[in-house]
Amino acid sequence: MSEERITKKELMKMYNIDRVTVEVWREKYGLPIIEISTHSKYVRREDLINWENQMVMKNKLKDV
Repeated sequence: MSEERITKKELMKMYNIDRVTVEVWREKYGLPIIEISTHSKYVRREDLINWENQMVMKNKLKDV
């Protein structure tokens, strides 16, 4: 069974963001990007969903 991968380019399109934002999310917020080479980066769908849920929970706690 192979896990679905989302490329950095697909991620940018999904969220309507640029490369710089992806790198900020990666460095500052721990977006789980897997780097195969400088031109091949992706995130596993399951890891992305878990990361999104973490960000939502952090924001909810911050608003309390």
